[in-house]
Amino acid sequence: MDAARYAALFLSESREHLTEVDDALLALEREHAGPIAKTETTGAHIATVFRGVHTIKGMAAAMGCAAVEHLSHALESRCEPLRNGDEPLGSDVLALLFDGTDLLRTAVDAVPGGRTELTSAMHAFVSRLGSAP
Repeated sequence: MDAARYAALFLSESREHLTEVDDALLALEREHAGPIAKTETTGAHIATVFRGVHTIKGMAAAMGCAAVEHLSHALESRCEPLRNGDEPLGSDVLALLFDGTDLLRTAVDAVPGGRTELTSAMHAFVSRLGSAP
């Protein structure tokens, strides 16, 4: 497969996964007010978010897209304790995941233009993820 075709496939599939992640986050937001209790539905939505960013991370690594790979990895790591039930999902964490998904979409959309490195906003966000409770 030639590089241009693979890049187009990466872009298309990443956008599909981002749509699924957004849908799962919106469902979590709609279904819960205040602290978000761990339910079977909540767990499924969190698993969708985790799986989506994990898949994007792998595709980005194969493409050499450092920004997408790094952001995806940071989001995946942030989702891990939520997915395992080690941490409750609160509205603050949900807002952080929405912000991360927006930045990840920006990074994915920048790939066709050859911009594959992290911006200062992306670095700042990854730092926020690392310091978030």
